[in-house]
Amino acid sequence: MARAVAPQVGATPRVNLLPRSELERRERERLTGTWARVVVGALVLTALLIGAAYAWNQFAQQQLAAEQARTTTLTGQIAGLSDVSRSLQTERDLIAYRAEAMGSDLAWSGIFAKARGALPADVTLVGFDLTVGAVPDAASQQADAEKAKAAAKEAVGLTGTITVSSPTPRDMAPYARALRQVEGISGADANAIATDSGSGYLYTIDITFDQTVYSNSFAPAGKAAK
Repeated sequence: MARAVAPQVGATPRVNLLPRSELERRERERLTGTWARVVVGALVLTALLIGAAYAWNQFAQQQLAAEQARTTTLTGQIAGLSDVSRSLQTERDLIAYRAEAMGSDLAWSGIFAKARGALPADVTLVGFDLTVGAVPDAASQQADAEKAKAAAKEAVGLTGTITVSSPTPRDMAPYARALRQVEGISGADANAIATDSGSGYLYTIDITFDQTVYSNSFAPAGKAAK
């Protein structure tokens, strides 16, 4: 069925004599061309996306290969340092063992000086029988100086007896009390009296030192107590 054409006044009369089948064919060609361009555009876009994905994958593979090579290098370096690590661990173990074994190391000169300091000038320290106490607690050694010193004063470091000689008979109770006032001595009591073959009198005093008499030369911190 032909389309009606409205007449235009003053214009040259024109009549479309093409049959409807030809018009439909041309319309189909235009529509086919449009879809062909859409399909080609889609194919080009798909190809671009595939190319970009491939390029990114190649880049990622290169990065992965570089990281794997770096990991292999670092692993080799760590393996080369295994002897150093074992040596350092052995050193730490030996230091810890020494600190435990020598934790009750004593500053003997300081101990005797404290014991002598509270005795009369004519009384001589002539012997001792002392037993070392426990190793200081690791936690107390790692505390700050004030707390470490307080903990050392609460713990027994050395206990036993000291023997002193006097040219004349003496009441040793006052001197035992004087010993208890000396820093580092936590207890002192007068004990038995014996005569020393005419050369004087021997007195035995029970005495207890706290752990401030320890030298702490081998403590984990590596610092002796002041």
